[in-house]
Amino acid sequence: MARNDTVLLDGIIEDRLESNLPSNDKGEVFEYLVLEQVLKEYDLSFEEIESGWVDGGHDGGIDGFYILINGHILQDVNDFAWPKKGIDLSIYIITCKHHETYKQVVLESLFSTVNEFLDLRLSNSELSGEYNLNVLKKRDDLIYAYKKSSPRLNSFEMNYIYASRGESSEVGQSIVSRSNQIIKITEESFGQCDVKFNFLGAREIVSLYRQHPNFSLELPYLDSLSRGERYILIVRLKDYYNFLKNEGDSTLRRYLFESNVRDFMGLNAVNEDIRITLSNKDSPDFWLLNNGVTILSTSAQLIGQSIYMEDIQIVNGLQTSESIFRHFSNSGDDENERAVMIKVIVSQDEAVRDQIIRATNNQTAVEQSSLHATERIQRDIEDILLRNGFYYDRRKNFYKNQGAQRDLILTPLYLASGVVNLLLKMPHHAGRMRAKVLRNTASYDAIFSEKIDLNVWPQVAAIIKKTDDYLYLIRGHSSGEGFLKKWRHILSFCAVSAYLKKFDFSGKDLLKLDVEKLVLEYIPQCWDSIVKFDADFVTINSKKVKKTDFILILQVVSERFGIKNIGCVERYNNIYDSISGVSRPYRNTNVTPEFVQSVEDLLPPQPWKIGMNRAVIEKLGCSMAQYSVAIESLVNDGRIYRQKDGVLYDLEGNVVGRDEKRVSSD
Repeated sequence: MARNDTVLLDGIIEDRLESNLPSNDKGEVFEYLVLEQVLKEYDLSFEEIESGWVDGGHDGGIDGFYILINGHILQDVNDFAWPKKGIDLSIYIITCKHHETYKQVVLESLFSTVNEFLDLRLSNSELSGEYNLNVLKKRDDLIYAYKKSSPRLNSFEMNYIYASRGESSEVGQSIVSRSNQIIKITEESFGQCDVKFNFLGAREIVSLYRQHPNFSLELPYLDSLSRGERYILIVRLKDYYNFLKNEGDSTLRRYLFESNVRDFMGLNAVNEDIRITLSNKDSPDFWLLNNGVTILSTSAQLIGQSIYMEDIQIVNGLQTSESIFRHFSNSGDDENERAVMIKVIVSQDEAVRDQIIRATNNQTAVEQSSLHATERIQRDIEDILLRNGFYYDRRKNFYKNQGAQRDLILTPLYLASGVVNLLLKMPHHAGRMRAKVLRNTASYDAIFSEKIDLNVWPQVAAIIKKTDDYLYLIRGHSSGEGFLKKWRHILSFCAVSAYLKKFDFSGKDLLKLDVEKLVLEYIPQCWDSIVKFDADFVTINSKKVKKTDFILILQVVSERFGIKNIGCVERYNNIYDSISGVSRPYRNTNVTPEFVQSVEDLLPPQPWKIGMNRAVIEKLGCSMAQYSVAIESLVNDGRIYRQKDGVLYDLEGNVVGRDEKRVSSD
C-alpha cells in the first residue's frame, strides 16, 4: 500500500514540476509541497511559506523553520503586532528528504543542530557548527520571540517533522530513538514546552494534500430574524465552535477570516473580558454582552433550524470567534447553553462586500492601513492586473485559494516596491521595503496615487516579474528570497534605464517599453555589468548593497550605455532614508503624546492660513522638526485633515474642504 501512496505522491510532484511550482527541481518541489501541507491550517501565502524555507548549504538538517504567534507567522520582529497578553508560541522545524525511506544520518545532523541551537545563552558566533545566514536569522528570531513572549506566554510548543516519500509506520527503531533524544533535549531546554516529533510519509502527505478549505458550511441556530437576504441569528456557543473548527484535527478554520482586517490581538482588555465571561457560569447570556459576528456569503438558505451558506468570510468578530474557539478547545464548557449573535449578509457584488468589510471593521481602533484593501484604487489595480494576466492579492490568499498560478499572484508590498523602484526612482530603498511603510499615510498616498495611469501597474508588474524569472534562471531557488530582494529592483531599474537611455524616465516611457526585448537584451547586459563591478555582491548573499555602491553601479551602467542624467537618481536616493514622507532632518525626531496634544490645542480651525505654523512653534518653543512630526501624527490618527496648498484631504484622499481665498471650487 505504501508503494501506491508513493505513486500518488510522485504524480502530484510531476504535476507541480510542469507548473514550475516552485521550480523545475524535483527535490525543491517536494520540499515546498511538504512545507505547504504541514502549515496548511495557518493558510499562509506563498511569500510567507518561502520566508521560512531555509534549505541550502549548511542548513543544519533544517529545511523549514517557522515561528507563529497566535497562529500568525513571524517574518520580521520589527514589523509584527505583538499581542499584549495571552501569547501562544508555536515553532515548526521541518526536514524534508525526497527518499523512499527514513535515514539515520538525517536525524544525526538535526540532533547536532538542536543540541546547540536551543542553548539560548550562546550567540550565533559561539556556535560550533557552520550554518547559513537564513538558519541563523531564524535562530535570532526564535530567541527574540521567546524573550518577548515569556512574560505573557499562554502556551509554547515545538513541532519537529521529518518528511519523506516512505512509510511512516516503518521507521527504524534507531531513528525513533534519535527523535526521542531530540524531544528530551528540547524539553530540558525550556521549562514549559509541549514537544512533538512526527514522521510524515507519502500517505500522510497525500492525505493533507487532499484536504481543501470548505467555504460552504452549515450553521445551526436557535432563533432567526430575516429581511430579504439579510439574517440575524442567535446561535449556541458550542454550535458556533463546531462551525469554526476543522473536521478531523479540530484546528481553527483560519481561512474563514481572510477578509477580516484584524489579527487576533491576544488577551487584551476586550478579549480578557470575553474570556472571563465565557468562564463565568453565572454571567448573563453571552449575546447580551457581545456585539456578535458578521459573516459575508454569496448565497444563504434557511432549512429547518440551520442556515446553509456559500463562499463564507467572517468579516467582523475575529476576537470574539477566537475567544470562543479557545474556550472550548481548552476543555471549556457551557452548561447554560449560552448563545452568540451572528449577522449574515448575502452579496455577490465585490464593491458592496468591500464596503461592508470597511464599515464593520471601522468601529474600533484599527490601523487605517488595514482598510486600504477596500479602497477604489485597490479594486481598480486588481481589475487592470486581472485583464493583463496577473492576480492582485489585495485580500490575502484570495486567489491562492482559487487555485491561481503562484508566480502570477502579486502582493501589495511586492507591487508597491516596484512602483517605488521604477516610478519614484528609489531602487535602493525598494529592496528594503517592509509592510510598515504602507502604514504611513504619506508613503501610501505617494505609491498608490490615482495620478498614476492604471495601465502602468501591469507594466511594472511584468518588468519586476520578468527580472525575477531571470534571477531564478541564473541562481535557482537556493539563492532565496533575500537574493531576489537584493537585486530585482537594482537590476530592473538599470535595465529599463539602459533601454530608454535615461534615468528620469516617466510612466508614459514605461508603457512604450517592450518587456520581451528588455529581458532578452538589457537585463543580461546590465547583470553582466553588475557582476564585473564586484563579483562578491552576487556570490555572497549576506552582503547587502550599500547606497554608495549602488550609485557606483549606476555609474558603471551609465558609462556602458551612454546615460548622462544620473543625478536625478542620486538625489532621490540620498535625500530620503525611506519613502515615509519625512525628510532626512526629521527621521530621528521623537515627540511625546503630550507634546502632540499641546500642538493640537494651539491649532486654529482648518483650513489654516499661510504662516500659521510659525505662531505655534514660537508659542511652544519647539523646532520645526518636532512640529512637523506632531502634525503627521495628528493626520495619521485622523484628528486633523492633511492640508496641502490650501486644500484639505481625509485619510482616504478625498477632498473635504478648501481655503476659498486661495483655491477656487474648480
